[in-house]
Amino acid sequence: MGRLPDFPIEGGCACGAVRYRLNAPPIAVYTCHCTDCQSLTGSAFSMAMPVLRRDFEITQGEPANWPRKATSGTVIPQRFCPDCGTRVFTEPPGGPHSLTVRPGTLDDTSWLHPVSAFWVSSAQPWVRFADDVLQYETQPTDFVPVMQAWKAWVEG
Repeated sequence: MGRLPDFPIEGGCACGAVRYRLNAPPIAVYTCHCTDCQSLTGSAFSMAMPVLRRDFEITQGEPANWPRKATSGTVIPQRFCPDCGTRVFTEPPGGPHSLTVRPGTLDDTSWLHPVSAFWVSSAQPWVRFADDVLQYETQPTDFVPVMQAWKAWVEG
């Protein structure tokens, strides 16, 4: 698949207590610049990598759960290492078939390429976006263009 590593790939938390395997490529990789993500990461944005649940498996440890209530009122389970606190993945309310891995927890992050940015209206003023990155002022209502951009980048 061109720009992707050979799957399966692995990742885990900072201390190694929670480990996982991803058996197939992600659906996309994007950044989110909302103020919630800035607070959760202690940084300017978060990176997100939606994957099919069937392609993801915990191979070591048991992530803890923090049911975070978003500004919208939606409860989004945050799964993290109970020892070091690293947020490993979230379970978005969009359905039971996918989850969102925090790609910085991968053992090899060298291939990651966000193809879109959400909530650019809240982005820090010094953040710059590449010309090929789809930009959304808030949360996109249609994820299809993000998936298409990811596919185009992978095949690029």
